[in-house]
Amino acid sequence: MAIVSFTRDEAILALDTLLFSGEEHLNANSAAIKELSELLNSLPIVPQSMRGDIFRNCTGVSRQISMFRISSSKGRKDPDVGAIFYSVADDYRGNEDEIHRIADAIKRNVEYFDGAVFGAVEESHEFPEGALLSHLHRMIENRDSKKLKAAEVCEVCQLDLSQVYKPVPGGFMQLHLMVPVTELDSRKKYKPNEFVTVCPNCHAVLHRHRPWSTRETVGEILY
Repeated sequence: MAIVSFTRDEAILALDTLLFSGEEHLNANSAAIKELSELLNSLPIVPQSMRGDIFRNCTGVSRQISMFRISSSKGRKDPDVGAIFYSVADDYRGNEDEIHRIADAIKRNVEYFDGAVFGAVEESHEFPEGALLSHLHRMIENRDSKKLKAAEVCEVCQLDLSQVYKPVPGGFMQLHLMVPVTELDSRKKYKPNEFVTVCPNCHAVLHRHRPWSTRETVGEILY
């Protein structure tokens, strides 16, 4: 079976181990590597059908991390290291603590992910934190907003789509959960005041915008 490339979520977790495990010399026998290997195998981000017997084992995981560390220290990219490692490192250069916050959020919700039915990398669309927290955000957003009624006007751009389009079942407006994805807890029930009514366009932009917007700052996504 072909080797499966690391996903963004996996690279974030691996870089978190490299940067924050506290172990100076990471290898296949390191406690942090063993913990990471077990975590990567427990997550549903890569479908079981794509995994082989050595999927994310300690040797392979430690090798990727080691080669990334060495190549980065020399200021070059190793072709044997997943490109996503360098991409994530570049995205959070100077803000490495955010990598740790994302990793902590994934670990905090690992019980939810253990029973989650998904695995499409495409779920990371709009979310730099990856597919796992993207999926969790959307799940909680849908779950806890079911009994809430959206306003008729977008609270960000003030657009009333009922004045633009013919009526459709369910209306046009959507409810956006304003809790930062790194603070989500699948066991918690989120309150109505933690949601804001938005049009689909503003909703998509809010998912991309960082730092995560609050009720007071949602308008800052507009010119």
